[in-house]
Amino acid sequence: MPEKQILTIQETVSRAKQEGMPVSEYTLRRALRCGAIPCRTVGKKYLIAWKNVVKWLLCEDGQDNAPTAPIPVPAGIRRIPE
Repeated sequence: MPEKQILTIQETVSRAKQEGMPVSEYTLRRALRCGAIPCRTVGKKYLIAWKNVVKWLLCEDGQDNAPTAPIPVPAGIRRIPE
């Protein structure tokens, strides 16, 4: 029987651990909430494609911890009080 490809959070954490890529439930939930891993929500349940989790864990998009908000650019040189 082939492995499931659409998983819940608990199933994803368990499978990641089995495959040698441990990730905590807390970290996975944060990644889902901020949009780092695409998913579907049905009621309060997250449905996650395993291939998206693997892409995220292996940083296949070339970005690790991309900023979620733009980094402010200083408006010039500011004086440091003495």
